[in-house]
Amino acid sequence: MKTSKKLISTAIALGALATFSVAEAGLITGWDQSNVVPRTPTYLTDPGFVFDQYNYVTPGYLTDPNTGAVSIGGFMPSGWAKYAGGSGGIYNQAGTLVGAMTWKERDTQGPGLSIVNGDDITQDNCIMSAGWNPDSTVVLDASGNDITEMNDWWGIDKKQCSDPFQSSKRFKVVSYKLDTPVDLTFNVQDNGANTVYRLLMKYGNQTGSRVTGFKMQIGFLDANGNFTEAGANDGLAFAPRSGVPYNYTVPVTSDILKQGELDALIAHGLFGAPDKHHTASGYFNPYVRATFLMTANQTHIVASNMSAVHKDLVGEWLPSNHLKGALYFDSDNIVYTDNILMANCTGNFDEAAGQTKVVSATCNQACVDNLGCDAPWVTYRQSVNITANADGTWNIPAVVGTDIRKPVALTTTELAAIKANPAWLPAEIDDFANVNINAFLNIGAVARSNFTLRLTPTFDATAAATEPGTASPTDFVVTITAPNTVVL
Repeated sequence: MKTSKKLISTAIALGALATFSVAEAGLITGWDQSNVVPRTPTYLTDPGFVFDQYNYVTPGYLTDPNTGAVSIGGFMPSGWAKYAGGSGGIYNQAGTLVGAMTWKERDTQGPGLSIVNGDDITQDNCIMSAGWNPDSTVVLDASGNDITEMNDWWGIDKKQCSDPFQSSKRFKVVSYKLDTPVDLTFNVQDNGANTVYRLLMKYGNQTGSRVTGFKMQIGFLDANGNFTEAGANDGLAFAPRSGVPYNYTVPVTSDILKQGELDALIAHGLFGAPDKHHTASGYFNPYVRATFLMTANQTHIVASNMSAVHKDLVGEWLPSNHLKGALYFDSDNIVYTDNILMANCTGNFDEAAGQTKVVSATCNQACVDNLGCDAPWVTYRQSVNITANADGTWNIPAVVGTDIRKPVALTTTELAAIKANPAWLPAEIDDFANVNINAFLNIGAVARSNFTLRLTPTFDATAAATEPGTASPTDFVVTITAPNTVVL
């Protein structure tokens, strides 16, 4: 079982915090899914990877068809599906599909989101992904070697706030339409003491448009779907780690808070220096993390002003259907785990054409022969020469900052070697379309039986930066029909 966790800090020095009632409080008892419709899951067609249809049933008593084991609450005990991606479509009051809750990791289960009241190690509370902790049990042999196998840990422990770093803790919600809100409603009940929840969340841009920011609001929906942001005394508040609510009128910005308290971060694999969680540097910038500036008040948070390291490279936040291309190295022979970004396409990229080697409307034969890229491949690393160690690990060339050396084009010889090696794969950089959000909610004496967290993506043409090589900031602003299956 899990061993040790760090307790969340209970104090922070801020000058603009609000006074908040502690006479009564609200306990979040569940996610109201009345506006959510499960959809046909996506999965890779491979005889060795079986789709588990039971992952996508409304939570309740479930029976594993392989073992006969019974589970309560939507969690499968065995996890016999090796890979599957599912989603629940999120609709507004008018019946329009505006977003989705998504999941794809093997240890993450439908409906994709869970509420933890009293973490089993730290007693903390959070809103996180649904499923189980993939590191539940480690089995050692007589010599102390790890011989853990899948059936040693599948379904042992339900996911908890304090589960290990990179154990698929974030719930993943996406927006399909620009300037259109996605609402997540939560049921609450009084429990007599203020309750602070950490939001462990990933937010995806599937609007088909560049996005310059988004707004998060907490408030209430009426029977007709009309939203009212909470007032100062309605028992709802965004807060830092301490749980003391932000001021209702005087904002606090994320640049004065510690990372993990108030963030909207592009994945570290793309931008950022090594830290306690990441031993490697970000591929595009090994020094600076890419993030939106978050401006927080008691009942709303506004994300704006994406970091220059991102805007100078690709402009404003990219949508999932206009992503950049990359060459990845599969270091563990499991293509579904995180692969290592080694090179990137400097032009247009067609993932399907690059992987299938079939010409498409957007990728001619020369593009197909160039692994789906219609322009040169370059690397931000010292090289693309990967060497093996005796213990089965790999020596991955380090990233070189562009202030030291500009990206270097791959040679014909290097590309030929990559094409001949099945451990290399051309694929989209899907992390460009997602941000990791860290925030905290203080639930006080809520007069109603539920409240709503609303997310709205926006594009401000007057403030938008142009991607180098494009004509204007509005490139990639397109009209799309909300997808029928989630883009993973």
